[in-house]
Amino acid sequence: MITFLPIRAPRKSAPFNLGDLVDRLVGAGLLDGDVLVVSSKFIAVSEGRVVDLDMVVPSARAASESRRLNITPELCELVIRESDDVIGGVAGFMLTLKEGLLTPNAGIDKSNIEHGKVVLYPRSPLESASGLVEEVRFRRGVEIGVVVSDSRLMPTRKGTVGVALAAAGMEAIVDLRGKPDLFGNVLKVTSQAVADDICSGAQIVMGEANESVPLVLVRGLATSAGKSYRMSSFAVDPEQCVYMRSLGYRAR
Repeated sequence: MITFLPIRAPRKSAPFNLGDLVDRLVGAGLLDGDVLVVSSKFIAVSEGRVVDLDMVVPSARAASESRRLNITPELCELVIRESDDVIGGVAGFMLTLKEGLLTPNAGIDKSNIEHGKVVLYPRSPLESASGLVEEVRFRRGVEIGVVVSDSRLMPTRKGTVGVALAAAGMEAIVDLRGKPDLFGNVLKVTSQAVADDICSGAQIVMGEANESVPLVLVRGLATSAGKSYRMSSFAVDPEQCVYMRSLGYRAR
């Protein structure tokens, strides 16, 4: 049986030591094989990745995008800086690519932070995940997996689901190609997005509003240890993506 245990934490808006807090909240209860899902925003706040929009100087491009998409010039400027490519947008959102992943507003978030400020993505989600794996090993002598999670709107679907930005100490993508299905048909393209599945399960208990649950302990999941995945590891080349190819996107 797989269980998802919410870990409540105090509200944070300034940098803090993530390893110390995780150890204090859940360290004593961790077991070998556990997976800890950590909100990317929580990690970003711990790193001081909070930006006061009043301190941002917009470029001419940001001013133009602001008028077109009805987004403040300051936010447009941050999105342009943080993304690898801006491929479109609608009122209120710029559609971007960041390390190969389709990401509205380059992952920049205005929720659960003081008015007038935004939270960027962590500097390196993989380093954050790997660091927590190592800290838990050092402090508690326990081998766990860590997944850095974000929430995402999916094409043509209502509501948000969880997605992984990085994973360490576990197998996050299981390649099923070459295996037979129930009728003996050999799978040719299928991989199981284990880390995304975990994040979606964790999202149920994390919530999206004022739940104050930035950590979820996942127990009972059988996964191989020792592997690491950065953001780009979860991405498929646009030329191989059914959505991007259908929409005619070409990398610049």
